[in-house]
Amino acid sequence: MVLLAAGALQAKTLHVDGIVVALDPLTRTMLVAHRPIGNTMPAMTMPFRVENREDLADLHPGIRIEFDLVVSRNRSVARRIRRTGEPDVPIPPPKGQRNIGEQLPDFNLLDQNGHPVRLSDLRGRVVALNFLYTRCPLPDVCPRLAANFATLRKRVGPGVVFVSITVDPEFDTPPVLAEYARRWSATTPGWLFLTGDVSKAAAALGEVYWTDEGSIGHNSTTSVISRDGKLAARVDGSTWRVEQLQRLIEKELEK
Repeated sequence: MVLLAAGALQAKTLHVDGIVVALDPLTRTMLVAHRPIGNTMPAMTMPFRVENREDLADLHPGIRIEFDLVVSRNRSVARRIRRTGEPDVPIPPPKGQRNIGEQLPDFNLLDQNGHPVRLSDLRGRVVALNFLYTRCPLPDVCPRLAANFATLRKRVGPGVVFVSITVDPEFDTPPVLAEYARRWSATTPGWLFLTGDVSKAAAALGEVYWTDEGSIGHNSTTSVISRDGKLAARVDGSTWRVEQLQRLIEKELEK
């Protein structure tokens, strides 16, 4: 959005069409996998703020839409959201998705050092877990999620382990994740970057991801897992505040 608005002195309107991936009515935001926006932006998945919350009422993941993106110097908003008439793209809720308070299934992945890690190995500690990938082109998605974890590591106690699972496991091998970990100063224990068959963990935690027009789209769920392996809290998207997740983590630490 900042790139679109940079240097703009007057509002301009751009036509956008794409597929709804996820919705957040509370923040009037929709995550859309869109086609190229004129000569301004390539195809990618990104969040858009909607001017009128009511426009989200008839939308659902998988629906094909088009809208006017009104860009000014200080903000951009989506207006006149309408269906394109093209068939929906199936984006069903993950099978096996757990609800808050339910036990999570175990998983077996590899960390950035090539060591096997199971969720059950982390019992006794509160876990903060997100999904990202190293080639993510959107600074407000994966890099922001990683930066938030880097900040939280400095704020919470040693009873917390941070886990970042890639949604691009074919590219994000342990050596690639090790380099990414160094980028975020995560070379000390306490922050694991995991790869492998991530489908089981993703489904249980409500993470939806797919490849579309050469990039990977995902809905960026972040979860807090209790010491006994139950889902304690979940926040969606990448726009949550550090303080928000910090409170959820500290609540679990107090138990």
